Amino acid sequence: MDETNTCTADESPQGARNPSWISLVLVPLVIVLIWAVENYLLAGTTRLFWKVNLFDLVLYSALSAILVGIIVPFVRIRAAFLSGAVNMFQIGFRSSRRTLIAVGLTALACYLFLVFTGIPGRLSDWLLEGGSLFLLFLPTATAAVMICWAMVGTHIQAYVRSEGVTVSVLAGILITALIFALSLSTLFTDLNLREVFIGLFVSGCISAFFFFAVRDVYATIIVVTFGLVILFNTHIDPAYLTPVNPVVVLCGFAVVMVLVGVHWHFSRHYTTIQIPQK
Repeated sequence: MDETNTCTADESPQGARNPSWISLVLVPLVIVLIWAVENYLLAGTTRLFWKVNLFDLVLYSALSAILVGIIVPFVRIRAAFLSGAVNMFQIGFRSSRRTLIAVGLTALACYLFLVFTGIPGRLSDWLLEGGSLFLLFLPTATAAVMICWAMVGTHIQAYVRSEGVTVSVLAGILITALIFALSLSTLFTDLNLREVFIGLFVSGCISAFFFFAVRDVYATIIVVTFGLVILFNTHIDPAYLTPVNPVVVLCGFAVVMVLVGVHWHFSRHYTTIQIPQK
């Protein structure tokens, strides 16, 4: 029989009050380290985004984005569910209706921001090249959200929950933004490391604040993807963007399908019940 973890949206069960440092901090950080090294080996050393290489792109998407970026966090989060450390509300997997609304509003806000900042002017065809650029960064953004916020962020917050909401939120934002910046800096080793780190750290803080405020994985993925588009749109091999590259589309589609499968599993096996406050 499938095990179901039922808890309130605002608090975790009794078991989460005595969190383990090894399970909530050490194990997630080891996963982050493996992911960062994998990013460096599969994308940084091969200059994946600088020079088109479709085989390396498929390999990177399969290993870094899907296996380590989604499947491994899924296993770790599932264990946290069973221990009562986290629930569906906290990891950002919500109802279909709420997700569609959050995704629609977030996509519109990000698009308007790009238009007003003039980013589309750097691309000859924003709808075509911009869409391809979004799909190119989608696997990276999906893995980043699952690892940095759905896994590490919620685990860190569970570990420091007894210190209060303020400490929990600040720790979650700063630690996950730092991890985000360090891990993705390995993708662009040919750029100025300091500038790349600062840009990613700022983007990570914005994304972290958004995730902890909205608690929606899909909407946060859109925010992170648009952030990567803004930071690195001038450093991508145009061969990835025009004409529409079917391999880029396939990689983006595959990552989203795996994420949807993970969401379906959690929704089917775990339930978060909101109990009215007395």
